Amino acid sequence: MSNKSLLPKYVFFVSGTGRHKDRLQAFDRALLNAGPLTHNLVAVSSILPAGCKIISSKKGLDMLTPGEIVFCVMAKQDTNIIGEIASAAVGVIRSKKSSKFGYISEYHGNAKNKKVASKIAKRLAVEMFSSRTKISSKKLSPSLLEAISASIKQPGNNEWVCSVALCIFVL
Repeated sequence: MSNKSLLPKYVFFVSGTGRHKDRLQAFDRALLNAGPLTHNLVAVSSILPAGCKIISSKKGLDMLTPGEIVFCVMAKQDTNIIGEIASAAVGVIRSKKSSKFGYISEYHGNAKNKKVASKIAKRLAVEMFSSRTKISSKKLSPSLLEAISASIKQPGNNEWVCSVALCIFVL
């Protein structure tokens, strides 16, 4: 197997929330809510490969096989504290040139809603990309930024709540 075979050609984004009395089940329900994720997820760090094309989640999921080992950047937040919010987001910034890499950030926290979580993830992506590339954040176009997020508030019972946001790679 060549190292090049592990270079993703496509990437897509999904997010979801779940709740259950068991922490693991809340996480599983968040994954189910994000899409029909029947894959073995392997978390990786945050580089968007040069030339990697962003596609729709439907197209991406159709390209995967149930049980397949799938690489992803995952943000996950859960809580069982009454009234607390669990928010997760991934943000991505692409380079202007398709021959250059981009950056993916993860946000895990208690942002008050999806919009705020997305904003934080985008800011993190820009900051991290700028520090890696030495390109001023002021020179980066907002059109090169994307984010997906999920938020859920613990409803005041004994349940766990979980939010997930994933950037999934297709080889």
